[in-house]
Amino acid sequence: FILNSDGMLSNVTGLSIVELPDHSHGWSATPLEFKVGEGIIGRAAAARDMQYCANCFEDDRFSKVNGQAYMPGSIVCAPVLTLHNVLIGVLNVSHPQPNFFTDWHLRLLDVYTNILGQLITNRRLFQQMEMQIALRTAELERLVDETRQLKDHYVNLSMHDQLTGLHNRRYFYDQVELALAQHRRYSYPFCVLVMDIDHFKSINDKYGHVFGDQVLISVAKTLKEQVRNTDILVRFGGEEFVIIFTNTSCDNGRSFAERIRKEIKKLSWNAFDEDVHITLSIGLYCLNPNQSDVNRMLDIDQIIHFADTALYEAKDKGRDRIEVYGS
Repeated sequence: FILNSDGMLSNVTGLSIVELPDHSHGWSATPLEFKVGEGIIGRAAAARDMQYCANCFEDDRFSKVNGQAYMPGSIVCAPVLTLHNVLIGVLNVSHPQPNFFTDWHLRLLDVYTNILGQLITNRRLFQQMEMQIALRTAELERLVDETRQLKDHYVNLSMHDQLTGLHNRRYFYDQVELALAQHRRYSYPFCVLVMDIDHFKSINDKYGHVFGDQVLISVAKTLKEQVRNTDILVRFGGEEFVIIFTNTSCDNGRSFAERIRKEIKKLSWNAFDEDVHITLSIGLYCLNPNQSDVNRMLDIDQIIHFADTALYEAKDKGRDRIEVYGS
């Protein structure tokens, strides 16, 4: 009989120590229970002392339960205690014959209940420790997951331009390194486009920075619609945008650039009852497989410099045009 949370001594014969009967288990029959102090079992619990009923048929301490299938002749009820004399339950040992148990049996049972009390105490402490470890582990896993999500969030923020939603310069340098490595290893061609909105400072000065921001947002949206999923589009800074066309020849890169130039030229805004249009100047630098020996000597800054040089040439030649470096 285990002392349950309601202060009752509940029969757990054949059950695990963790399977105390309660309403959540849905037992088919209500287990036998005694109050502390009730019957010989309750007296053993109340007195914290072994109770021996030599003849259950004659001893008033033995509580007879209606419908009880088994009636013992003699019974020993030994309290099971912790080292600090806290009651765990009562161990019952019975025999069909009256006057069966001897002093040797009682001494042996006293030693056994002491050991049993220590075993149950240790088991409960171990279960509590396991539960605490499980709770702490779950909490640590939750904190690690939250930290990882927070890190990913800030990394994502650091890689994006807040105004246009495009990736930014930092992201570009990561991706162009990968494109350059694939070119060197597999001879994949790729093109770098550097694009600049013509006379953007004049637009800001004339119509205001809020209008200028709207222009940048619209340009970014149009550029995004023109690139493939495999291409890399970034806002490089100010009114400058950069695209990496992966696995693309120079001829195809120029065709893509021309299509972009025409789409941007179609854009129109209204400000102060004026129709506003813009143009793009584009500088293009290509890395082709037949130039692999030369390209292996290039670094990323040189590639950007060559594309920028082509862009400045497009500006010098009147803007709204494409120039290919080295052509």
